[in-house]
Amino acid sequence: MERRTFLKTSSYLCASGVLPVTALAANSTSFTFSEQDTQRISSEQLDTLAIEAPKVSIESPNGDAVQITLKPAVARRYSSNIFVYFETSSEINVFDLSGNPSGTIKLPQGFSSLNDFAIEPNQQLLYLIERGQHSVTVANFYGDKLTEISEFGTEVDAQLNGPKKITLDTHGHVHVLEMGTFSIKVFSNNGAFLYSYGRSRLGKKPLYRSLDGTQHILVSGGKLNDRKWVFNIDTRKLSALN
Repeated sequence: MERRTFLKTSSYLCASGVLPVTALAANSTSFTFSEQDTQRISSEQLDTLAIEAPKVSIESPNGDAVQITLKPAVARRYSSNIFVYFETSSEINVFDLSGNPSGTIKLPQGFSSLNDFAIEPNQQLLYLIERGQHSVTVANFYGDKLTEISEFGTEVDAQLNGPKKITLDTHGHVHVLEMGTFSIKVFSNNGAFLYSYGRSRLGKKPLYRSLDGTQHILVSGGKLNDRKWVFNIDTRKLSALN
């Protein structure tokens, strides 16, 4: 059976290049490794691309219809496309590197607010962290929920307590930044717990805030959000960059 494609006109699914040196890349401090094929995009960077946010109509207290512009909650570059989740939206909007709209990816029914998402392009899968939930939902690009990874708990390593950020490495493993333990937990793509890293052995909790990357996982945080660490997935070693 021929596999369905996501966007007929999109070059994303077959592209393997990294973001070229444009205003978007030049202003980014998210990555220090050229082989990374993913990048988190700030609101300021989205503004430079003049990406138009969707608008919704709400009813004001006096009964008038008021249009409001949705704010970007999560924006990530994968290869040659930018994927943006706007707050309270039921889909992820897709743009090319120039900010032109390329299509949308529907979220599973009932999803109302995302903490984060990651994308597996070859199998056209979404890995979603819903706000207030303690698992990772796996869905396809057509809004079909396929499975969940982990569940709430604090007794065993395979459980999650406050997942916040997520990324996928080159082995297809799922890295989840968990706020309950201030560590990163790693699962296989079928949901099996593999290992964790980043937890302090001296009792001092590191203030991790975000993570991204493929071969090297870049972790950012600190009290002023000015600290960076890098995790090598082959040696399984986390090292401070500053």
